[in-house]
Amino acid sequence: MLGEQADFTVELNLIADAGLIGLPNAGKSSLLNALTRANAKVASYAFTTLDPNLGALAGGYILADIPGLIEGASLGKGLGHKFLKHVKRTKMLLHLVSLENEVAGPKGMEEAYKAVRGELEKYGNGLAEKSEVIILTKTDLVDAKAVTAARKALKKLNPDILEVSVLYDASVKKIGEEIVQLLRK
Repeated sequence: MLGEQADFTVELNLIADAGLIGLPNAGKSSLLNALTRANAKVASYAFTTLDPNLGALAGGYILADIPGLIEGASLGKGLGHKFLKHVKRTKMLLHLVSLENEVAGPKGMEEAYKAVRGELEKYGNGLAEKSEVIILTKTDLVDAKAVTAARKALKKLNPDILEVSVLYDASVKKIGEEIVQLLRK
């Protein structure tokens, strides 16, 4: 009996409950490691992460560390489409913005946020419509006044803002609990 033969491409549409997105060196891999005990490579240079890393958060929620997005990613710059394709496979976006950008003042924080948001919008495929929370990272690098200024600047763009320093266990525990609450909704 003769059968039929065909080639198929199968694509997994959902790999994680939440995707950690942001510019290179925003602290995505560090946060994933701290929250899930993943072993993602961490270094002080851009594009340390070349492929998504996954980790299991309390409650069995899966987090994906998406490699850093840069301006022009939607047009294929860097690894562009490859990275954005992974963002499409998450239910929710956790948009990490490093307080290192605060050096340029509130405008630096807004520009860092808008650069990634712009690429999500240009790529399309519903990425800009996904539920999103901003996470201010590296809070240990600045004083409380700078964190407050960053929150104020970004609140105009997205009212859902959390903060974390992966150097402090209490901070990591708190944000882990907050993320789990968001994912339960």
